[in-house]
Amino acid sequence: MQKIILSKDLLKKQLNKHKTKQKKIVLVHGVFDLVHLGHIYYFQEAKSYGDVLVVSLTSDKFVNKGLNKPYFNEKDRLNFLSQLSLVDYVYCNDEKDASNIIKYLKPDFYVKGPDYKSKSGDEAGNLGIEKKAIQKVKGKFLFTSTVQYSSTKLINEKLSVFKETDSNWLRKIKSDASKNNYLKDYLNALKKLKRQKILLIGEIIFDEYNYVDPLGKPSKENILSVNFKNQELFLGGCLPVAKNLSKICKNLTILSLYEKQSALEKIKKTFKNDRINLKLFKKKNYLDIYKRRYLNNKNFSKIFEVYNFKDEDFYDENIKNYLSKNLKKFDKVIVCDFGHGLINSKISKIISSKSKFLSANVQTNSGNRGFNLFNKYKKLDFLSIDEPELRLGVQDKKTNVEKIIKSLSRKKYKKIMITRGVDGLNYLHHKELKYIPALSKKPLDTIGAGDAAFSFASGLIGNTNNSNLIALVSAIAGALKVQIVGHRDYIKADDIHRTLKSILK
Repeated sequence: MQKIILSKDLLKKQLNKHKTKQKKIVLVHGVFDLVHLGHIYYFQEAKSYGDVLVVSLTSDKFVNKGLNKPYFNEKDRLNFLSQLSLVDYVYCNDEKDASNIIKYLKPDFYVKGPDYKSKSGDEAGNLGIEKKAIQKVKGKFLFTSTVQYSSTKLINEKLSVFKETDSNWLRKIKSDASKNNYLKDYLNALKKLKRQKILLIGEIIFDEYNYVDPLGKPSKENILSVNFKNQELFLGGCLPVAKNLSKICKNLTILSLYEKQSALEKIKKTFKNDRINLKLFKKKNYLDIYKRRYLNNKNFSKIFEVYNFKDEDFYDENIKNYLSKNLKKFDKVIVCDFGHGLINSKISKIISSKSKFLSANVQTNSGNRGFNLFNKYKKLDFLSIDEPELRLGVQDKKTNVEKIIKSLSRKKYKKIMITRGVDGLNYLHHKELKYIPALSKKPLDTIGAGDAAFSFASGLIGNTNNSNLIALVSAIAGALKVQIVGHRDYIKADDIHRTLKSILK
């Protein structure tokens, strides 16, 4: 008998044959990422209520259990479940919950494990609508009473995605988390952040993604030919940081420049559903910054990019006057300094001298390499840069990164985060230097990963004293971002919480 059924129509047809023979249908639903003894007991008890056991599993795109989940893809999960003699049919449900498949199949019983008896067990929040669905088709909803195991905990302990040399950090953090409630601390820090008045200042960049199929090198020229497929336009620069913070801050103001009215309209449209104050000044000799990237349509690898910007100092009196009058009204000032002329020495001096709390991400890129260094700021409560930006700022190519971080003056830079791509990140909190390895092993697009880490670190610093939590949340934010192409989506506080919960199991 073919156990794996890919069509719900065919599955219903098969089940109807059993129903005509007075057989009772039992449906169970879940991710079943790592099938263990607890699942076997669960399947055994579930099947004892009827005759035919159908296992519906959640497709990969709807698995909502945090970073690097599911560990096994839907094809592997289907194949494994189909090998169990207890299971009669396996179906991959390409929806966020089981309510529609319940209504369609009309099983006699819908059975969940004992962990779902408490609200905390229903992490996805779907149990309510699934209960209503089984009641609507006059079926029975049941809980099993068998022993519980955690797939996530087993994966964390037995199938770690981290190198052996990196595994020590997780043991230390779990040990500390058992004494201090990280999840509660994270939520409390977000509550404090929500009440704070935040100013975000930085360049607005329009990131254009052009997807192409590479054709190869022409016979008569030493260039690469590509075939254009399609295009996406994302709002980049400081705006992804604003988007990340917009859902967790009630009072967020963006300060920047723009040239064309069409650019302003795009920005307004992006934030139409967010509680954000746009303090954007129109400047005649300014040029809206566009960065056009050309990517392989198959795997999103970048081929080359084209800048469209004026490589000038755009000192603006409106920006200066606004900062002089309003800086002290804000609890936090967050700076996204891309080095494209908005934040020159005069502006950085004002920000450094008048901000209550100043956080800055100072970037080096091909448009400013070597000329936009973090030491342009006299003092910072939090400095976030990557390793090359650190080395350029101190003019040191070879010294160990941790030694360089520790050598930076505490008077100038109170807390420091260095993002290091595949080598993870370092976070200096007072005299404690934390290390978190890269949490995502299969990045899709690295653009904005450092900005995501910077967003959440800037929000948490000052609202919690838990340096492990700040470093871990920052690393999670960066890891979640590399799974997103361009700026198609932003990092949500709930996704961070879900991943945090998963890692700490």
